[in-house]
Amino acid sequence: MVFTYFHFAADKILTEAMIESGGICIAYETVEKEDHSLPLLTPMSEVAGRMATQEGARFLEKPQGGKGKLLGGVPGVRPARVLILGGGVVGTNAAQMAAGMGAEVLITDINLTRLRYLSEVLPKNVKTLYSSMHNIRMELPNIDLVIGSVLIPGDKAPHLITKDMLKMMKPGTVLVDVAIDQGGCFETSHPTTHSEPTYVVDGIVHYAVANIPGAVPFTSTMALTNSTLPYTVALADKGWRKACKDDPALALGLNVVEGKVTYKAVADVFGLEYEPIEL
Repeated sequence: MVFTYFHFAADKILTEAMIESGGICIAYETVEKEDHSLPLLTPMSEVAGRMATQEGARFLEKPQGGKGKLLGGVPGVRPARVLILGGGVVGTNAAQMAAGMGAEVLITDINLTRLRYLSEVLPKNVKTLYSSMHNIRMELPNIDLVIGSVLIPGDKAPHLITKDMLKMMKPGTVLVDVAIDQGGCFETSHPTTHSEPTYVVDGIVHYAVANIPGAVPFTSTMALTNSTLPYTVALADKGWRKACKDDPALALGLNVVEGKVTYKAVADVFGLEYEPIEL
C-alpha cells in the first residue's frame, strides 16, 4: 500500500506501473470530504499559493528575466498587476500574499458563489472577475504576473493560456503554473526544477516547478503531517479496507487497487477500464 501524492492523470507511465504492481494506491490529492474540500491537498495548496506569489515577485526582477518591476511598487510608482486563474485554496492564498505586498490583484473563477465570497473576505486591492477566455484575453496585455491555479480533482488541468496568447503579453511577463503537477494550465508549460526553475517562450518567463512546496520543506512537512496523521493512524489500525469503508473521504483516495483503476477521472484520461471501488 502506498499513501502519498500520485497525480496519476499527468503521468501515464506511473499509472501503468502502479497498475502492474498490483498495489493499493491511495492518493492524497483525491481524498475528498462531503463538502468537496480536499483535506490532504489543502496544506500544500496553501504553501504553493503563497510561494507562487513569492517566486513570481522574484522573477519579475530584471536580473531574473522579468520586467524589472517591484510587485508592490513604491509611493509615486504604480504596483505590478497580478492575474490569478482559479479562486480555490491556491488562488486565495496567492491573492492574499500579492495583496499584502501591495500589488493590484485580479482573481478569476467560474463559480460566482465563490467569487462573491472572495470579494467579501479578500482585501480591497483584490478584484474578482468571471473566468472566460474573452475576459482573460482582455486582461493579459496589462498584466505583469499570471498565477495559474486551476484544479479538477484527479483530472488534467485545462489550458487557460494558449501559445498564441503569449503574444498578447509584454516581454518579461511572468507565468507561474502551480497546476503543473496535474499537467499544467498553460499550453507552453513543462515541468521545471528548483535548481532550474524557469525558461522563456516568446519573451515570457515560465516558472513551472513541480512540487513548489519542496522549496520550504520544514513548513511543508509540518503542515502536511498535521493533516495526514489521522488518516495514517486509521490505515495502520484498521487496514485499508475497513478504514476506507468507515471514511468515505478516504475511500475517494483509492485510485488503483490490485491492478484496477478505481478513480474515474484517471481511467478517462488514459482510456483505461474503470471499476467502481464498491465492486
